[in-house]
Amino acid sequence: MSDTQDKERASVTISDVARHVGVAKGTVSRVLNNYTDISAATRERILKAVEELGYHPSSTARSLKRGRQDTIGLVMPLGRGRGADPFLAEFIDGIARALDDLNLDLLISTAHSAQDIVQAHERLMARRKVDGFILTRTEVDDPRVNFLLARKFPFIALGRTRNAEAYSWLDVDNEKAFVEGVEHVADLGHSRIGMISGPIDLNFACQRLDGYRKSVGRHGLVLSDELEVEQPLTEEGGALGASQLLAAALPPTAILCATDAQAIGAMRQCGVMGLTVGKDVTIIGYDGLPVGAYLDPPLTTFSQSAQEAGGTIASMLIAEIEKPLAPPTQRLVSATLVRRGSDGPPARTPQELAAFLRH
Repeated sequence: MSDTQDKERASVTISDVARHVGVAKGTVSRVLNNYTDISAATRERILKAVEELGYHPSSTARSLKRGRQDTIGLVMPLGRGRGADPFLAEFIDGIARALDDLNLDLLISTAHSAQDIVQAHERLMARRKVDGFILTRTEVDDPRVNFLLARKFPFIALGRTRNAEAYSWLDVDNEKAFVEGVEHVADLGHSRIGMISGPIDLNFACQRLDGYRKSVGRHGLVLSDELEVEQPLTEEGGALGASQLLAAALPPTAILCATDAQAIGAMRQCGVMGLTVGKDVTIIGYDGLPVGAYLDPPLTTFSQSAQEAGGTIASMLIAEIEKPLAPPTQRLVSATLVRRGSDGPPARTPQELAAFLRH
């Protein structure tokens, strides 16, 4: 079809269809909106004319009529390594696929600070750009949540905050996963276990660190500041965290990481230091990113489907928009430990590992 034909079809209006069939414009509108009070014969004639003329209802007009934009907003918090986040990339892909199936759009914006991110949400609301928001990487006391609750604007959070009972969210039981992670490596024979945490203003990072601490204490193992480090959620953060932990007088023989990205960086750093991951040092990640299966050795991780989470949270938000007075929907799911090659019994004691690293 030529550009001229495209423009001609795009200019066809509902009035053109009505004149072509010889009916009122309201009759055409009722057929297009699936009203059942129009005869089958008239309905068939109208639908045939719509196809022949190439009429496409104006999405802008439909949105104005319904007071909806058919667009979901997501403002990405950047800074401290949060921009390069493979889990969020998979998660956003899941959102986009789900919205595409519903003929809806996803609008992504960015912000670099807590003040910027609230202003970004306020700006999109004021300009009527979106029908609701999806929040990611929630903080313990999240200004976005407080702002949107005060404005009574639809949103769903991936993760909880201090006032989690007040709104809808989807979250993974982060604490439970890291309790199980410590139990797993303790059962393998590790007595000194390290933790690379994410920034502690992030609620999930606090939950994962709490799970680690509870399980270490429950097993009577050593809890020590030198066995816990806080780093960005990146490969660089994981590499630096591994360097810090392995520089301890008695280094850990197992390291739990808050994300797969950190675990990948920690594995690479172990290689640089001459250590064999899965033997000299056990590394366990969290996210279940597909790339982890292709590392050498493949990464043992707690798996949650980022794409599936994206699709689920998109559906939850659509329901929230459709029924704004319904009670909050809150879903807590569990991550699953996927064993591969980066974990195993310790080949060296912490003392032997320390001596090896010194030399």
